[in-house]
Amino acid sequence: MRLVSLLAIGATLVGVGAANAETSGHCPARDFQAAAGRAIDDLDASQSFTGAVLVAIDGKPVLRRAVGEANREWHIANTADTRFRIGSATKTFTGVAVLRLVDEGKIALDHPVAKYVPNLPQAWAGVTIRMLLSHTSGVPDYVFAPTFRGREARLIQTPESLLTLVREKPLVFAPGTGWRYSNTGYVLLGMAIEKVSERPYADYLREEFFKPLGMADTGYETEDAVMARRASGYMRTRDGWAAGPFMAPSAAYAAGALYSTVGDLLKWDQALYGDRLVSKAGRDLMFADYRNHYGLGWQVDETWGTRRLSHGGATPGFQASFQRYPDRRLTVAALSNSELGVAEKLATDLAGLCLGASVYPAEVALAPSALDAFAGDYRDAKGVPVKVVRQGARLVAYFGDEPAGTLYASGPAAFFMKVSDAQLSFRGEPGRTRTLVVHQHGKDYVFDRASGH
Repeated sequence: MRLVSLLAIGATLVGVGAANAETSGHCPARDFQAAAGRAIDDLDASQSFTGAVLVAIDGKPVLRRAVGEANREWHIANTADTRFRIGSATKTFTGVAVLRLVDEGKIALDHPVAKYVPNLPQAWAGVTIRMLLSHTSGVPDYVFAPTFRGREARLIQTPESLLTLVREKPLVFAPGTGWRYSNTGYVLLGMAIEKVSERPYADYLREEFFKPLGMADTGYETEDAVMARRASGYMRTRDGWAAGPFMAPSAAYAAGALYSTVGDLLKWDQALYGDRLVSKAGRDLMFADYRNHYGLGWQVDETWGTRRLSHGGATPGFQASFQRYPDRRLTVAALSNSELGVAEKLATDLAGLCLGASVYPAEVALAPSALDAFAGDYRDAKGVPVKVVRQGARLVAYFGDEPAGTLYASGPAAFFMKVSDAQLSFRGEPGRTRTLVVHQHGKDYVFDRASGH
């Protein structure tokens, strides 16, 4: 469920003995353990990531680690067995469920969804199951309804009540002619699954997937559930930690209401290599790129020079990233009980480190006096502020009201971040920095030093 972004020392190694017993795979990169440890340590030290991670090769864990607290009120630590909301990573399960029903002849990808869900708006008549799975339907996303975040997201919902939020809205584009991420599409798919299977969506997943695969720590969350080892969700501001806004699981339904653990996601990953869940023909359809690097319930792209099948997730207080690199038999999961959008970046970085890629620039050490020359207040042409301060041997930057991001020096006036792909450079005469340039996503963002600094 993309509610948050709508577009990451004192770490706990989960029992040294247990971790060694479970760590039986081997990454191509010989220095993976040390490099991954440093990356996680840095994010933990800056409180940029709190949650659990797993890296596996050929189904065998290479790394299982947890950092931060599952419950900050009681100071209960996260572990590798902590259960997290996984948000839109739920869509991988919904996608597999639909393709399984296609294999069984109960659903056809090119049938209109109206064949399975009655009383839909006439404007949706041309919308097919394939279009819903691939986000090419044009059906508007209910999470953008004006009252959703402030009201409906906090209340128990039914699939029908979620559709009510967008039934009267026009399509974003004619069905099949564009691409726009739509949680509404996955609500409709959940309803179709219930119709043809004659079971509630939650029961279908439990009986067809979770129980047969031994995924005892995965399920459909309900508002009244009492759940062991469940993480609480948080958000971090410049003033410290705060509880994540409440969101009723039923407000996410088949688009994002599942919880899981990093270990159970590895079981899910392994089951997808054979025909146990979906036929090869179904998997080929599921992992094709229909538009915008998206398949049928999966993001499909290439990273670190190899194919990646993945899905992220974000609900208030939580972030998730589940990544599969099938040609290298590599699996990475990062589940976080913080809204900071670091889970996907960390999972991608860990995959690169495992494969031996050059993930981070080489660091250089700068004297405190050199770092002090860059500290100050900066603003762009629109008045957006950036505050740079020195904390010990590092610079940290505050972008607007966001929490601090640590800067790592890669040159005399060049820096990078581990929480994002941003590259930063300071320009001006030595000791008299005038401009901060942030390079990200192919663009340069210029911030001038405020007068008096």
